Amino acid sequence: MTPKKLERAVAGFMARQLGCRPDRVIRVDSFATNAVYEVDAGGRRFVVKASTGNDALAAEAWACARGAEAGCGAPEILALARLSAKDSMSALAMSRVPGEPVVAGHPAIVEVGAALRRLHDTRPPGFGWLAEATWNDSGGFSPTHTSWLGFLQNICREVRRVAGSYSIAATVADAAEAALSAHAGTLAAVEVGALCHGDLKASHILVDVDRFSGVIDWGDAVVADPRWDLARFAHRADTTSVSLLLEGYRPGRAASDELAWCIPLYAALWMLVDASVAHGLGRPAEASLAKAMAHLQRLAG
Repeated sequence: MTPKKLERAVAGFMARQLGCRPDRVIRVDSFATNAVYEVDAGGRRFVVKASTGNDALAAEAWACARGAEAGCGAPEILALARLSAKDSMSALAMSRVPGEPVVAGHPAIVEVGAALRRLHDTRPPGFGWLAEATWNDSGGFSPTHTSWLGFLQNICREVRRVAGSYSIAATVADAAEAALSAHAGTLAAVEVGALCHGDLKASHILVDVDRFSGVIDWGDAVVADPRWDLARFAHRADTTSVSLLLEGYRPGRAASDELAWCIPLYAALWMLVDASVAHGLGRPAEASLAKAMAHLQRLAG
């Protein structure tokens, strides 16, 4: 579908689903597998995400609803349906969360930590990315993994699959598997997962008039060990911001030994996830693999 046809399809979707004819439809930057639009209609601004990944949109809608219930300020889901009767794409219409991305060290990050803790009280079955789960018409899903350790081991297998393209891949996978083996008993003891945002970073945390307004972009939501979310934030944030997040998440508690080994290990595995995603999109992954290897070597040494 051409860009203009897609814009018209989005406008028609909004008219059918929300009963308002858009005044403005503008495509914005987004992940390669989605087409995301800002839509002005009826005096309000909305966000519409269109994708051929119908289950992925169902997963994002479900995660947003749980995030809103937990006080994360997630977008309100207004419609989820086929983009048009003759189209294979689906579309998700949601409210636009006001504000700008949080800056490093902002005190609102404490509120984010508290909201994240409430989100992690949601305990779906199994483990894995919600976008990769099998969804039914009633909003239920079957997870991709039955164990947390199995989910982590699969990350290593995904990296090993790109060894034909990157000579370092097999070595990195070996190092990651060795790190998992060193903590296999503790990781296997994580028997119940928590709903995690899955891509928590500054650009997804919005502040409006200097107050926390919400967390956006729930397309990478995952059922995981709650520390998986903390590690995702920690490996891309400054030390002060991480401390503020933990202050809200674990009020009155000092950093413990289990965080001391777990967060760095999970951060290395996140680097492998990033490498696999980049390779899948046809982008260079060697820098991410090398960064993960250096990180794993520090953990081992």
